[in-house]
Amino acid sequence: MNTRRVESFLLRLVVDDEPGADADRWRGRIQHIGSGSEQQIDELAQAIAFISGHLSAICDVRVDVESLSDEATA
Repeated sequence: MNTRRVESFLLRLVVDDEPGADADRWRGRIQHIGSGSEQQIDELAQAIAFISGHLSAICDVRVDVESLSDEATA
C-alpha cells in the first residue's frame, strides 16, 4: 500500500507599491510549517531551493535550481 505524506510551506511576499518603485522588486519569506524553519528570499529560485532541500531530506526529490532560474528569465 502506498503511503502519502503532506508537507506544507507558507510563502509571504511583500511588493512595494510606492510611486517610482521598481515593479519587479519584491521580497519575502518562506517557512516550512512542520519544522518551523524559514528563510528570507528575494528570488523565486531561493524558494524552490528551500522547498527542494526540505523534500530531499525526506525523499528522493532533487530540483535543478539553475535551470529553473534560466527558464524564468528566458
